[in-house]
Amino acid sequence: MREKPRRLELPEILRWDHNAWYRRWLLRQLPSRAGSALDVGCGLGALARSIEAREVTAIDASARMIERASATSDEVRWIHGDVLTCELGRFDVVTAEASLHHLPLLEGLTRLAGLTAPGGTLVVVGLYRAATWADRAMELVTLPANALVGLGKFLRGSREQPHDPEMPVVTTAPTLPEIRAAAAGIVPGARIRRRLFWRWSLVWHAPEFH
Repeated sequence: MREKPRRLELPEILRWDHNAWYRRWLLRQLPSRAGSALDVGCGLGALARSIEAREVTAIDASARMIERASATSDEVRWIHGDVLTCELGRFDVVTAEASLHHLPLLEGLTRLAGLTAPGGTLVVVGLYRAATWADRAMELVTLPANALVGLGKFLRGSREQPHDPEMPVVTTAPTLPEIRAAAAGIVPGARIRRRLFWRWSLVWHAPEFH
């Protein structure tokens, strides 16, 4: 059993939405004029509503999340279901924002790659579990930066809700070495980066035939 990641608990006024911080970056990785897009683990649908594609589909395993997300837009096809078993087809764009750690890593990443059409783009922003000296060194930067950003947002009155109380929570995540090893075999050539605020990112352009 994996140990729970250790986090410094900040005062409520300094807490903010780390996923929203990377959303603009994620959207910039997507091709313009995509025909079809799939957002996996869409939650309340903020990312899905921001994707510019002719057809956008969003899936989440939580019926409550889909119920609430579907009330915000009728331009997205909202699906309640398990991405590992639902018949979905393939998409020009596949995104997963803080959702891959809800799935078994190998099975989940394989599924995301399989949902990406030949020539398509897969973009993941995920959580990782600190396990190496490099991870601990990064936290020497992350912790004060996290507090400073939270303070700045509080003073400007722009602090986002860090986590919706109805959104499912997973307290474990894979390590970066585990992620890199899985990606090497499933999405070779993917660009993986360690990021601040306990996040990692992956961008993969599927070969024209896969």
